[in-house]
Amino acid sequence: MTCNRAGCAALGLAAAVWASSAAAATYCVEAETATTVESPMQVVRTDAPPAGIKPLAGVSSNAYLEVTLGVGKPPAVKAGKAIYSFEVPEDGAYTLWLRTYWEGECSNSFLAQIDDHPAFVIGEDATYHDWHWVRYPVSKMTPAFRLSKGAHALVLTHREDGVRVDQVLLSTDRRFVPVGIEPVGVRP
Repeated sequence: MTCNRAGCAALGLAAAVWASSAAAATYCVEAETATTVESPMQVVRTDAPPAGIKPLAGVSSNAYLEVTLGVGKPPAVKAGKAIYSFEVPEDGAYTLWLRTYWEGECSNSFLAQIDDHPAFVIGEDATYHDWHWVRYPVSKMTPAFRLSKGAHALVLTHREDGVRVDQVLLSTDRRFVPVGIEPVGVRP
């Protein structure tokens, strides 16, 4: 396990929260509970922020992940990711949602990958300076991820600086749209 800032003691919770013996439609975890957090991605706690970081209000559980504006972007900066381990109780098609906060049009996306599916860009919307949800796939015409029952991994990779993520959510309900802070855990 890699973690670069205080507040990472709860990182092992992601797999436990996403695991369930009963079928469920929605899985939500706190972004800072990733099993791995690699710099320049870092955990920001609103009650004890890293030096030089002014934490944002309106977050769940007083923490979120951030790639600070000004640290650089790939390819100049090659590192920076958060890895989530999770289990799904049954085969299904899943939509990925991230509760995000963007600084601007050049600071509004992550690169994501689930298992061995091709990596994809999530974000690139025009909602800045406000916590909001973004999803993949964006179009209802694009198929959702087919995941089999069992263990999986989600990797969020640093693509742009000035980005933050507060919660990560998977849903089998293509009509579901999260609003505000979602309850953490597994629910039908």
